[in-house]
Amino acid sequence: MLKKLTSLALLGAIVLSVPVAAFAESAQGSKTAATTSTSHPLKQLLQDKAQALGIATDGKTNEQIKTEIKAALAAQKAEHLNKAAAKLGISTEGKTTEQLKAAIKDAAEAKLKEKAVKLGISTEGKTTEQLKAAIKDAVEAKLKDKAVKLGVSTEGKTNKDIEAELKAAGLTRLKEKAVKAGIATDGLTAKEIRAALKAGREAKQATAVNKKAAKLGISTEGKTTAQVFAEVESALKAKWEKKAQK
Repeated sequence: MLKKLTSLALLGAIVLSVPVAAFAESAQGSKTAATTSTSHPLKQLLQDKAQALGIATDGKTNEQIKTEIKAALAAQKAEHLNKAAAKLGISTEGKTTEQLKAAIKDAAEAKLKEKAVKLGISTEGKTTEQLKAAIKDAVEAKLKDKAVKLGVSTEGKTNKDIEAELKAAGLTRLKEKAVKAGIATDGLTAKEIRAALKAGREAKQATAVNKKAAKLGISTEGKTTAQVFAEVESALKAKWEKKAQK
């Protein structure tokens, strides 16, 4: 998540990186069609960049290629900004590129602070870089704590390695719980096993509540477990109050 937020914040500083000015100097006033043979290094670089962007260069002048490169890069930049804005829930309507960059930067910083607060990190007086470092340390500490609880060694391992082992260990434990609950796990994902366990718990709870309702003469037909439980609670409360008055 931290990497995602960092990348979104960096989008606010996107600049066009193609050395178009250098191309302009090398091809000042040139209107001849671009060729791939015996090209000047800068001309060749121009053609390579165009091809990387999917722009055909055959029969086009350097000026035409540069114009198309600029347009393609601007479109890429706009696409990146729009994607970043969408992830952060920012409307792009009526905003200039600069306004969008500023909004993305502010939203990314706000998310970073939210993450810090959830991890118990004070944000007061801290720069964005300091917050990122503090969050990274806290996440690593939590990862190691979880590893210890699940019996996973962290020595000499990257966070990615630890996460992979934790995932495997978590799935193993989940399957053990499912087996104890009488749930077959073959071919099921972790998400499906959790859903099956939840359904099993809810069914067990419903059985217990309905049994209690039957003893109290409460009908369960067409009612949810929560509704039956509320009626059972109300009936028991009334029963206790009646006993207390005697």
